Amino acid sequence: MENVNESGGGVGGCASNGGDVGGFMSGGSGVVGCVNGGGDVGRCASSGGDVGKCVSGDSDVVGCVSVRGGVGECASSGGDMGGCMSSGGSNVVACVSGGGVMGGCVSGGGGVRGCVSGDGDGGVGVFEEYLTSLLPHNAAWLAKAPPWCSNLALSNETVLANTKAWAERRASWTEVDICAPMRISVSEVYGRHLVATRDLRAGEMILLEPPLLLALRAKSAPYCSNCFKRAQNFSCPECGFFFCGADCITAEHRLECGILQRLGLTASHENRHHEESLINDRLSKLSPEQRAQAETLLQQSLSASEHQRRLEVLRHYVVLATVRTLVAMENNPLTKRLIFALQGHVNQSLQRYKVNQKNIVDVVVQRLGAANNTELVHRICSVWDTNAFDVPLGWGTRVHGLYPMSSLLTHNCRANTQQWFTAEGHLLLRTVQYVPAGAIITTCYTDPQWATLLRQDHLRVSKHFTCTCERCQDATELGTFLGSSQCAGCGAPVVSSQPLDPTAVWVCHGGCPQTATAKEVAGLGAKIGRSIGGMDGQDPVALISLARQLQQHLHPTHHVLIRLHVSTLNTIVNTDLRLMSDEELETVWAIASLVSGVVKRLEAPLTRLSVRVGREVVRLQLERLRRGRMMTGEATDIIKGLSEQVNECGLVLGWDSRMPDFTDVVQEYAALTHTINH
Repeated sequence: MENVNESGGGVGGCASNGGDVGGFMSGGSGVVGCVNGGGDVGRCASSGGDVGKCVSGDSDVVGCVSVRGGVGECASSGGDMGGCMSSGGSNVVACVSGGGVMGGCVSGGGGVRGCVSGDGDGGVGVFEEYLTSLLPHNAAWLAKAPPWCSNLALSNETVLANTKAWAERRASWTEVDICAPMRISVSEVYGRHLVATRDLRAGEMILLEPPLLLALRAKSAPYCSNCFKRAQNFSCPECGFFFCGADCITAEHRLECGILQRLGLTASHENRHHEESLINDRLSKLSPEQRAQAETLLQQSLSASEHQRRLEVLRHYVVLATVRTLVAMENNPLTKRLIFALQGHVNQSLQRYKVNQKNIVDVVVQRLGAANNTELVHRICSVWDTNAFDVPLGWGTRVHGLYPMSSLLTHNCRANTQQWFTAEGHLLLRTVQYVPAGAIITTCYTDPQWATLLRQDHLRVSKHFTCTCERCQDATELGTFLGSSQCAGCGAPVVSSQPLDPTAVWVCHGGCPQTATAKEVAGLGAKIGRSIGGMDGQDPVALISLARQLQQHLHPTHHVLIRLHVSTLNTIVNTDLRLMSDEELETVWAIASLVSGVVKRLEAPLTRLSVRVGREVVRLQLERLRRGRMMTGEATDIIKGLSEQVNECGLVLGWDSRMPDFTDVVQEYAALTHTINH
């Protein structure tokens, strides 16, 4: 047995999952992430701001490594403190027990019924209905799928365009043979989860899911509430929230607008007209000189007032997801059932409950009158807290989104799938390795680059379970020693005597009697966090220098050093390697080799981090070959050894245009291969 699911599957902006494609890590550039610190061991939450206060991109806190204001790669989207079912918990509303179940594919009838297995319904009836509704988005689920579905090299946007065109041409969704690549299963250990119905190729897209709901994050900049692009100077005249222009004020917004108006973030038409009349009347009675002075002061006052109003709008972004959900539940029965069926954890003893009560529930119930049932509003908050994904849209905006089917993914620290997001927010779930039929389909709720102490702490606090996967139970973290400092006695790595116990004594892996308490280990992490905070992640010289200093205390593959090294590699993504000196090239090559070795142990071959690191490994090796840094026989072996990595990088980097370009690297590889072979 590995982990208790079902924590909801909101994996947010983790490097391995959340969908960030702009950098090695979800914070873009820099050393983002967390260091053991402050006795909390990180306590990484997202922007909700409680239980450890590792804010998802805005400030530095104790125990966090933050470069240029981002700690990134924390928990999912809106502050995953709502939690999930605990290790021995029970399913939530709508998780009722049902009758017989079937597994596998179903022929005819036009639905995906039968894609359920287990001891009973387990509350999956609504998800089975929802799965059926996703058929127009998943041509690959047909027994006779269109030919393009088997092409792994198609970009995500091309897959989406082909899917839309295919769906438009299809006249009917009844009487079709469906063979979905996964089924919903239920067990006491994992709760509701997804299981592969057939062997899945590495890189295969097994789910394309449009967002059930999208909403601006609580700490977003002024973005349009409809298309989520950066808003300039236009606001809805009724509620005061930001929009691109009048065209973005849709019928859907008008349903929300009637509620949001009660915040009083804009003056009524009558009041504005009355104030303008009074001002104009008084100005007309002044002398020209007095009028000019008064108009200047008036303009300053109006600017200050508008600035304050805009701040108030931003402050109330925190209620948008809840209001949008209430409206959607009122107008769509399936959405309402899904919200009740999704996992959530409403617990009055949690700090998150108190934060939600003050910032959301009281506002929605008392000021907006959008609901009179506080339990319902807390329920909605917990669903977003537990299940929301951090969604990077095509124009740089990051929003929160609910994807019910993807929320059923089970956690594993070395997951076999990863989420990608299109420019408009569709989620594509792709396998990152071969997945045999019958295997549980997994994702990672944390950042795989975190050490076990951090990952476990995050999962206990935000997801309410303890992960018992192979990596978590291994004191060496699959031989990477990602959480190990150096033994003060002999210099060997220090490891936890009981990796699943955050209070366990740490011992020398080399066998000497030196030990350290968990508090001492956390204290070292806090000290390192303070030394790194605010560092410029775009300065490779500073990053390399700091890493060398920290190696006096940390094992060479400690997660802080790996993050520094990953940030160093991120600085050369667009660098012409021919401009590097031989010494610089060899220094960065040594870093890339070290990082690549760690990543290969921690992540499957087709993850974003794997191929981004792989890209730099290939580039650096090709430049070393070009400079004749090795003998002919060795060069031939290296070229052959790079073949698989080149293919993997070419495949994955081609899925999203926001990923680094690999075309020139492939051409250089082909040219060098030809030169060496001839």
